[in-house]
Amino acid sequence: YSVTLKPQLPPSGDPHDYMSLGRYFWPDPTKPDGLPYIRKDGYVNPEFFTVLDYVFMRQMFREVQDLGFAYFFTRNETYVQKATYRIREWFLDEKTKMNPNLNYAGFRKGEVMGWKTGVLDFHQIFRMLQAIPLMRYSNQWDPSIEVGLKAWLSEYYVWFTTSKMGRGEGKAKNNHGTFYDVQALFLLDYLGRYDEAKAFAKQSIENRINKGILPTGQQPHETERPTSWFYSIFNLQGLFMLAERADHFEIDAWNYVGPEGQSIRKAVDYLLPYALND
Repeated sequence: YSVTLKPQLPPSGDPHDYMSLGRYFWPDPTKPDGLPYIRKDGYVNPEFFTVLDYVFMRQMFREVQDLGFAYFFTRNETYVQKATYRIREWFLDEKTKMNPNLNYAGFRKGEVMGWKTGVLDFHQIFRMLQAIPLMRYSNQWDPSIEVGLKAWLSEYYVWFTTSKMGRGEGKAKNNHGTFYDVQALFLLDYLGRYDEAKAFAKQSIENRINKGILPTGQQPHETERPTSWFYSIFNLQGLFMLAERADHFEIDAWNYVGPEGQSIRKAVDYLLPYALND
């Protein structure tokens, strides 16, 4: 898997730049060339899957996770060999590595840069970061891999927190903002920036619960979407992940209650009747 395998080039002309298309963006029927693309929320443009970076990256994260857990349970060293191969291939090898930014993620045809919503593409890095500590016990684990990976992720984190796209995504009120926080918290934790991670976790939990959940438990920024059930569940998954990470810093997000009674528990309770009644 490599970003260099895509048949297209991003506007930068650099095959090492990650690129993905806006999932819900379609040609404008009022324009002869259809450009720039326009949004049809909830309707996935099949063109989205013609740029392979998104598919490859998610598959890479999932495989490293599976390999790491497989090694943990079986102590089969070949799983670690394959996982380190995948990590080198995507992040470190000069011929195949990805540049540490998402400048062309969520790209809308007719534009010159990506869009802030594309930052969500990278959130599944949590899968890989959960698995790596399990492989450190292996004789096949190469510590130099982590030296290079941490350098790459440190550079990415600067882009993530200072670029227009990254800062814009962090301000999102819906699932995009929640998963921005998930990504940030996992990165800070993995990079050993524990004091920052603890402070970030506390602030994030309060912000996402207070502003993303109503006293009834409804998640209004998700229920306004056409595919409201999916996004309500998706955002709840993000909240669960924030709460799980916060546990590591002795912050109890599971039982946090906002000023108007908002809580993760209420968000679950709100959705349960819909689940139980199909």
